[in-house]
Amino acid sequence: MEYNLLSQINPTRHNWCIKVRVARMWKVSGTSKGRGFTALELVLVDEEGVGITASVGQRDMNKFADFLVEGRSYMIKKFQVSKQARRFNAVSNTQTIFFTSWTTAEELPAELSTNLPLYFFNFVDFEDLDHKERNGNGLVDVIGQLTVIHPLVQTNGLNGPSIRRSVELRDLSDRVLPITLWGEHATSFEDEFLIETIGKDEPVVIIFAGMQVKTYLGVITCGSGSSTKWYMNIDIPEVNAFRASLHGRGSEVVLLAGDGDAAAGAIIDEASTNRKTVSDLLSLDPHDNNDVRFTCDAKIKEIDVSNGWWYKGCGKCKRGLKPTLEGFECTNCDDVKPIIIPSYKLNVVIEDNTGRAKIFLFGGVAEQVVRRTAAELVEESSSNQILLPASLRSLVGRRYVFQVVVSEQTFRTGQLCFQARRVFVAPPVPGEQIPRAGGCARGPPGSSSTSGNSGKEIEGGSTLTEVPEGDSTPPPDGHANPSNKSTPTKGKEVPTGVNDESGNILGKRSRSARKELTYGKKDKASLRSCCAPSPIGYGISASVEQYFLHVPCGCALISVVFYKLLV
Repeated sequence: MEYNLLSQINPTRHNWCIKVRVARMWKVSGTSKGRGFTALELVLVDEEGVGITASVGQRDMNKFADFLVEGRSYMIKKFQVSKQARRFNAVSNTQTIFFTSWTTAEELPAELSTNLPLYFFNFVDFEDLDHKERNGNGLVDVIGQLTVIHPLVQTNGLNGPSIRRSVELRDLSDRVLPITLWGEHATSFEDEFLIETIGKDEPVVIIFAGMQVKTYLGVITCGSGSSTKWYMNIDIPEVNAFRASLHGRGSEVVLLAGDGDAAAGAIIDEASTNRKTVSDLLSLDPHDNNDVRFTCDAKIKEIDVSNGWWYKGCGKCKRGLKPTLEGFECTNCDDVKPIIIPSYKLNVVIEDNTGRAKIFLFGGVAEQVVRRTAAELVEESSSNQILLPASLRSLVGRRYVFQVVVSEQTFRTGQLCFQARRVFVAPPVPGEQIPRAGGCARGPPGSSSTSGNSGKEIEGGSTLTEVPEGDSTPPPDGHANPSNKSTPTKGKEVPTGVNDESGNILGKRSRSARKELTYGKKDKASLRSCCAPSPIGYGISASVEQYFLHVPCGCALISVVFYKLLV
């Protein structure tokens, strides 16, 4: 049967026929929780060793998911070829095959597929991973000697519980690459390693395929995903050449234990290890505890906006940009015209019953807490770096478990402060009232919240915008002159519930939002009639009870708010 090579196909025809082996295959989930599959991805390789990615959509998955088997060979006909760019492409081929409802696949017997390679890899050297990460073009395959296996780590983050395991690879230049395995990859790796190496005393040369390259704390790492697979000591020229170059380097793999039972498969709960109170953190010697991670269960009490809440970051490496005469440049990427992406730099004060401490939340750590990107909030706030958006104000008063390290700023300023590495959901406390995002936590009748002071000073001279617990609007720098008069030229009356009990005025809003919060002409007329002058004259010294007795409509609450503001 005649067929085409992968180097010959292109988008101009739809009746191609190819003879290939399924080197790898995996299912793709449409959700972060892995519930439900939306596509089947394949890495195909032909007799010339050319690889290509093929995708089977959800509509055709039932037809091919059970028929196609990894490692077997097929004659595949009637498919679509596209030059569509794909972010997580496992093969560096500019084209992708898409199966259609008319696509057919016929399995080939073993004797007709001996000229097809068993595997296909696109190896990237450790030293080139930084360039790969900055350009963000596809998945990578790496090869190295397995040297260290870390224990399982369980976390209960803001996106739910997760399990991960770190392993370390070493290349022929003694460079070390951290690998992070997630979920099922993390739990199954140790068992597969023990099965592969039992009774053997030789180096473990391992290939990790379909890895995502990331930068974590300034270090290049590779993380697993749905496309990830690994191969230990397989018989291919690249592995054999690597093993031959390891002569005299040793073959031991260190299996680290996290605690007494880690060897038996125990899982470390990262959210509760090395727990400290705020007072404990403040008593640490930063020189003795540099890079040591601690956890602290505390509330966000205040947000420091004196230096802004976001910065201009590089679209590739997320580092801060340096201003130039022509704009900005990234000194980390050597890019004189970088893509500018706003990133978080939240300076918050956390508090527990032992004291207060300052911590910094940058980039993705802050984004995990806010659950919105900095770019979205910057657009909403018209690029204002001092005015806190509502999504950030609503964080005040909320409890989290912060995993922190001593910040480098401690050694520059001489003031002990910390940087959050991760943030976890705080365990519930019986009877605790959780503030609602964007709203006020109402107390019992007759009680009122205490308004914070703008520009409150703490140690180190930082100016803070303090928001009361449960409050969603920070106090303004100055108060407007309240008045019970309603005139068409001096502002519009605001309905009950817009201003909080602390007397905070309505902040900047969009035109549509302001329209929803103001009265129409008919409403104004009814307000004037219900608020007609009473036989009793009121002054500032009038009591709250008098206002409720003689102002019978809903604007009584507004009157009380204005009264409290003035007195």
